[in-house]
Amino acid sequence: MEEIELAEYSALRTEIERRAGIQWNVFALQITSAGAITSLAVSNASNFVLLLIVPLSSYMLGSRYILHDHHIKLIQRYFRESLSPRLSDRLQWDTWKSTASADSEADGRDRVTRWNPFHPTRLAFEGVAVLTLGAAIGSGLYRWLSDPPHWAVVTGFGLFTALGLLAIWQLHQRFTAATATT
Repeated sequence: MEEIELAEYSALRTEIERRAGIQWNVFALQITSAGAITSLAVSNASNFVLLLIVPLSSYMLGSRYILHDHHIKLIQRYFRESLSPRLSDRLQWDTWKSTASADSEADGRDRVTRWNPFHPTRLAFEGVAVLTLGAAIGSGLYRWLSDPPHWAVVTGFGLFTALGLLAIWQLHQRFTAATATT
């Protein structure tokens, strides 16, 4: 029976590694796509509306990143609460890691591992979305003051801006909720 549980542990550790790899790919895709869209948008003044795509893609990619983080945490919790007790508490890594993380949290060193608002990964999703939405709004106002567009363009821009704000708010809520889970 112990061999089965050790095989389960091994398979789940492989699943954690797979999900961590996917997270890295999602992060790289976020940085790459945001950079490419922004470069295209600033290459020509009439392309500034492309910046409105970044908050939406940040929401989608950020949500995927958080989903994999959630599943990794679930597997780790399963190790601690279910698998390790069945193996007479011989799986020490996850128990030790939880204790070390709690110690770091108690003395304030958890800033790197918690989803605080200034976490670099969180900024890569939320921060980039906020900056590009702000740039799109600023560019739109400047353009409209110099050459007012048709009402349909203003309406479309307003709708996409509202959608971008909603996406950023939802992403913020998801990162905040992910902070509370272990």
